[in-house]
Amino acid sequence: MNIRIAFALVALLALPLAAACDGGDGSSPASEPSSTATAGASPSGGGSTPTAAPTATEAAPDEPTPTATSNAVAGAAAGGLACELGPSAAFPVGETTNATIVSGGRERTFLIYVPGGYEGSSAVPLVLNFHGLGSNGSQQHVYAGLVPIAEREGFIVVSPDGVNNSWLITPGVNDIEFTRDLVAAVSEGLCIDPGAVFSTGMSNGGFMSAALACVAGDLVAAVAPVAGVLGPSANCGEPVPLLQFHGTDDAVVPYEGGTISATGGPFGGIDAIMLGWAEHNGCSLVPGTSEASDSVDLVTFEGCDAETAHYVVDGGGHTWPGGPAVPRLGPTTTEISASELMWEFFLQNRR
Repeated sequence: MNIRIAFALVALLALPLAAACDGGDGSSPASEPSSTATAGASPSGGGSTPTAAPTATEAAPDEPTPTATSNAVAGAAAGGLACELGPSAAFPVGETTNATIVSGGRERTFLIYVPGGYEGSSAVPLVLNFHGLGSNGSQQHVYAGLVPIAEREGFIVVSPDGVNNSWLITPGVNDIEFTRDLVAAVSEGLCIDPGAVFSTGMSNGGFMSAALACVAGDLVAAVAPVAGVLGPSANCGEPVPLLQFHGTDDAVVPYEGGTISATGGPFGGIDAIMLGWAEHNGCSLVPGTSEASDSVDLVTFEGCDAETAHYVVDGGGHTWPGGPAVPRLGPTTTEISASELMWEFFLQNRR
């Protein structure tokens, strides 16, 4: 498959959608991870988090499309020997660290949490955690609530920063190749299981995760978008397991389809998009529905080449199930935890 062609098509699909996601609406809480250390450069602003999510406004000037190159993280061991070197000095265990790579000629920042039990001799899973439009990695690192689960279960969480606080929409920035570079760089310093690289994200970050499922199925073993998802295109690659979460009262990315509130662009609706993923993933196109809780249904497809399902939160807003409440974005259910459920899904779909 021609990755660049497919990426361009996905980016075009994302353009009317992604701008609606969290942009300036501050869906992620403006709080900093409690434990930080520095490896390489800190995110802009010296690692501090603004009191409100910044708004993505001007796009960066065009630059050449990034190529898939491996970039070393500052202080990380090179040469593919991470599984023989033990814990990394660049990424202290039990802490969230600010780190930097260079991708496509641009300095890119991210947060990384390494669980306290990491010893560096056994390969561990990696979960990529993408923020919504107008948010940042620090906010998403807290909002998703993955760090406590990572500590308990022994996986690594990486929460990157998008250029202009966005994914897929800044001219001259190839976020698919950035993600490849990011995973390669982290894998130079930490013992990562290449069959257990997963992706999630909120809203625009959910679109990003779905785009990875489309054009980077060799990189990600499964994805779990929240409050935002792109449908597959004819240029998508192999089937990739996908679990989606969406509220029926989402006023930003409407469940039933219609108009994206922030852009006026069309949105096909979750049921239609998930049916598209079911077809792409080789499933029966007749879904089954079961009750996950009083106000949450689980819609599943059978006979899949790659597991495909979605949680429907009756009355849920543009929010992360089980996450911190954000009243201006609608109700947040506490009946399920998207983070706990996606981790179970990821475990079931480890390659």
